[in-house]
Amino acid sequence: MFIQKEILSTLKGDIIGGISVAFVALPLALSFGVLSGAGAAAGVYGAICTGILASMFGGTKAQISGPTGAMTVVLVSMADKYGLEGLVASMILAGIFEIIMGLLKLGKYIRLIPKPVMVGFTNGIGMLIFINQFKYFNMSPILCTLSIILMLILPMINKKLPYAIITVIVGTVVSKIWLPMPEAYVVGQIPLALPSLQIPNFFAMNIMDLCQAGLTLALLGAIESLLSALVVDEMTSTKHDSDREILGQGIANTVAACFGFLIGTGAIARSVVNVNAGGRGRMSGIIHALVLILLIAVFGDLAAGIPLAVLGGVLMGTALRMIEYGESYRLARASKEAFVVIAITTVLTVVVDLTFAVAIGTMVSALAMLFSVANGYLEEYPVPCSANQKYIKSFSIQGQMFFLVSESIISSLEVKCKGADIVVLNMSHAQVVDITGIITLGKIKDSLALQGVRTIFTGLSEAAYKKMLALGIVDGSEEAINCGDKLEAVAYAQALAHNDEWGAHWIIYEQLQMNDEHRIAEITEEGLLFNENTIG
Repeated sequence: MFIQKEILSTLKGDIIGGISVAFVALPLALSFGVLSGAGAAAGVYGAICTGILASMFGGTKAQISGPTGAMTVVLVSMADKYGLEGLVASMILAGIFEIIMGLLKLGKYIRLIPKPVMVGFTNGIGMLIFINQFKYFNMSPILCTLSIILMLILPMINKKLPYAIITVIVGTVVSKIWLPMPEAYVVGQIPLALPSLQIPNFFAMNIMDLCQAGLTLALLGAIESLLSALVVDEMTSTKHDSDREILGQGIANTVAACFGFLIGTGAIARSVVNVNAGGRGRMSGIIHALVLILLIAVFGDLAAGIPLAVLGGVLMGTALRMIEYGESYRLARASKEAFVVIAITTVLTVVVDLTFAVAIGTMVSALAMLFSVANGYLEEYPVPCSANQKYIKSFSIQGQMFFLVSESIISSLEVKCKGADIVVLNMSHAQVVDITGIITLGKIKDSLALQGVRTIFTGLSEAAYKKMLALGIVDGSEEAINCGDKLEAVAYAQALAHNDEWGAHWIIYEQLQMNDEHRIAEITEEGLLFNENTIG
């Protein structure tokens, strides 16, 4: 009863959204099918199968699923490497892996990939899609160029236009009238017969290679689907279920792959079209798939005559629109580290492969984050230095010195202290609570010593100083400076920078005298308080 009420409450918007997105999905499904090497029919039926099952079992109600550019690019490389039977096997395994990830509730971890990495791999995928279309561009440069221009201009005129289907129609009409294509250069007949199971012989293949390929596809599908789900959440003010979404995608992809169809993911562009047209419920994805069946049944003969050069142009235009120019510029302008991560991930996606690119990009992003955290722990204070003295730098270390941050502070100091002769490290704001923090201070001193830099610690607590003394990090000759304040330490460093050993010793002597006076005052005050309490 509740399900029926939920369906009826969004049915009107779902019908409009489903019909609208079907006209966007059809040319893309045809294009991705052709690009993959499995054929246009595999792309269309993949969109139908995943569209229905992912909507039924997934965790994002208004999301539209189907073959996407990122997934198809990886499928192309796998088809080249393993052949069509190996491709089907890896797609089946991808679906099974997604089901396992959903059941193990790994969705929240998959979403932790940094934004610059996502932008970089999206840019790389866009470039790969564009590069892979040149074989279709060569079939008819005029038709392909016309399709690219239409794909770029039509959205500028009106974003609500089904620009992909318009491009296909215009390109096909131009071909029929002025530029007829030979039979080998068009889509060809799309069969309407019921599909048959295509279970490959796994035992005849290298199962480890197939598992690796399947895991790559599964991770990519999960990442893309959850990214799309976040976009839908933002547009509809809803909250998706990450684990159910991956599980639903896994079920849809396993079934699709068993029939030799292309597997899919949640598709951002199609989901946005659906939501903008009013789609809010699961029926929108199912209706979109049913409309695709109707379009193929009614216009199948016309679709068979679509030139491959036109579909290549559609994908080239899609690729150019897919590259995140604005986001790349915005992130790169905000952070040099983000620019490096985007550049590395983009290049590795194009040159090596997507999995390697995401892994390296995430690692570089994590290292950049740790370096940034270390910089946040370091506060530099300028020390005036004349031309005829040694160069001094002064830093305050703040916060808890746990392992990863400690190592990052060492790396950061190695960079920041280049050219310095003496470094003053103020520890009065640092929380050196255990032996790990003390050992780190020793590593800092040793690391800087290798660069010929003398390290002067100051602001140490009595407990920290005693531990450093026991470990031989300090020798006791600078106790007054080590346990004193930053100003005295800088003055001491200035004396050493001018090779004024007598002046340096005098500063230590004055600091010791001052410390003794403080201790006498404290003892006297405690004695007076004791006497007053006794008398009272």
